[in-house]
Amino acid sequence: MEWWVVFATLVGPVVAVQTQKFIERAGDQRSRRQRIFVALMANRATRLADDFVKALNLIDLEFLPRGWSKRKDQAVIDAWHALLDDLNHGPGADADKPTTIAWNARCDDRIVELLAAMSSALGYSFTREQLRRGIYHPQGFYEREQAQLAILDGLRKILTGQGALPMAVTQFPANPDFAAAQLELMRRAADAYDEENGALKVRQVSDGGGNGERDTGKPP
Repeated sequence: MEWWVVFATLVGPVVAVQTQKFIERAGDQRSRRQRIFVALMANRATRLADDFVKALNLIDLEFLPRGWSKRKDQAVIDAWHALLDDLNHGPGADADKPTTIAWNARCDDRIVELLAAMSSALGYSFTREQLRRGIYHPQGFYEREQAQLAILDGLRKILTGQGALPMAVTQFPANPDFAAAQLELMRRAADAYDEENGALKVRQVSDGGGNGERDTGKPP
């Protein structure tokens, strides 16, 4: 009995410390998983958000199947890999609109399945209808995202030589004084020619000594 008392006295604190560490590790793992789930829930209407993409890429690490929750963890991994396969095999840039719409709808379904599996693994009770419909995404956000994508696509085409920068000149800058001087010059040039035969008009001037000469506009 004395040896058992000594053994329990020595081993008891070690077991208590290891148990506490195990509980802390389990709590840390759950916190990391919850952060992934929260990021996906908060950004599920905007799949291009950085937090959404980062959270997806952490699933394989944080939901690695093990322990008593292995079955539920594996369901999360399977749902994520199904979504990843669709994301990596999306329609090309030249795909028609129906194909793109079908692909987006399929990705939406995959995301709902992923969130449902994660909800079950974390002990939540969200329904698929809540995960699909319970999203607030203002129309202004959607319009802003579409405008940003259109701008980026236009810049890409211009920089790669696939498009041109459209330009439209609506007004030329003008100086009123310069314009008036041009009109006066044109009027005088028109007055220098005869209206009937178009001949250049010549004016004869006198030098004061009785000798006259024709002024042709050229220096003597």
